[in-house]
Amino acid sequence: MKQKSIVLASILLIAVLSPAVAGDGVFSGMVRDYATLRFDQTDMPVHEITADLKYDYYGDLGKLTLHPVAYSSPNEGVELDLHEAYFDFYLQDADLRVGKQKVIWGEAEGAFITDLVSPRDMRSFILADFTEIRKAVPAIKVDYYAGDYTLQGIWVTHFIPSTLPSQDSMWAQTPSMPFPTTGTATINDPTMPESSLENSEAFLSLGRFGNTISWKVNGGYVFTDEPLVTGVAASGATSGEISQGYERYGFVGGSFNTTLGSVVLRGEAALALEKPMNSVDTTISIEYHNQVQTLVGLDWNMLGAQWSSQYLLTYTHDHNDSLVSQMKPIKEFAHTLTFRVQDTFLDERLTAKLFTYVELEPANALIRPSLSYNFGDGVLLEGGVELFVGDEEGTFGVYQDNSMAWAALRWYF
Repeated sequence: MKQKSIVLASILLIAVLSPAVAGDGVFSGMVRDYATLRFDQTDMPVHEITADLKYDYYGDLGKLTLHPVAYSSPNEGVELDLHEAYFDFYLQDADLRVGKQKVIWGEAEGAFITDLVSPRDMRSFILADFTEIRKAVPAIKVDYYAGDYTLQGIWVTHFIPSTLPSQDSMWAQTPSMPFPTTGTATINDPTMPESSLENSEAFLSLGRFGNTISWKVNGGYVFTDEPLVTGVAASGATSGEISQGYERYGFVGGSFNTTLGSVVLRGEAALALEKPMNSVDTTISIEYHNQVQTLVGLDWNMLGAQWSSQYLLTYTHDHNDSLVSQMKPIKEFAHTLTFRVQDTFLDERLTAKLFTYVELEPANALIRPSLSYNFGDGVLLEGGVELFVGDEEGTFGVYQDNSMAWAALRWYF
């Protein structure tokens, strides 16, 4: 706790003094104290203080952005991370961004379809803020403008995978492996692709922003963000050693949004070409299947509140029952719904929100009600519930024991 106090005090001092010495630079940021309480275990699995700082320096050639973040938890010390560090060059008909950056694609909320440039931080499953769940990648991004059209090219110089929960995490899942039930399996860390031009990733998109409809078509050649099992070596009659790695595939897709009266209609789709997937029977192998993901969403205002709903369909071509992703079965057709309603009260100081994921087969859901109150001067108090319900074989139902309440105090400056 003493170490946490020192780090927090140091960051707050920087925040207070930096405007006086920033010159042409601008400092901003957020400090958050966040804690959770699990219902079944009546324990506090997470208590974390986060200091999220951002510095923008404006020069003649463009803008420099630095985005350091510090995390501090009891018994875990301090984790420092430079979330983003890039330079924007502003040219006559184009913008060039060079450095470690986050890239957001698509129209989906809480889902990743064509949004495949930035990997995800899944250490807290999908409970992190949508703005924080993406990881930055070392990239060169060029946006070329021609009237209403934008052509964007992205070169990710070396591969960065998604971050998964550690094996001792409350979010880790025990893989179902082809070993005897009394056996054990040692899971090795994934082998990273060698940093080389051949192993870089490339993305291209063309979009148009219009008064009646905006659209984008895009594609890329990428690695799987989550590792695949690449081999199993038996080390005894009831034990084995599992190797992991990453494989490549290409995808094409697109997204759009338009208005139908007072309703906003959004859509997004992606076709993964020969996407590598694990197949588990008496052995573990890699198969390649085309996979389609589609999403349609509606946003509207009603009774003074903001409403949103989405339907996501995933179809795996040439499906068989042995296919798994992170050792969970892949269905030929997977259906997921999301629903969000949000309203404000007390002169817009109090915000009530409900966001829900519903997986249809098997029936299970994640229900996320929350309240936040804005005291002014950048101080925000919020709290809510993460409720996992339904079939334990489902994406969300498997975490029934992790249903929890949470609270956070934020200060924006």
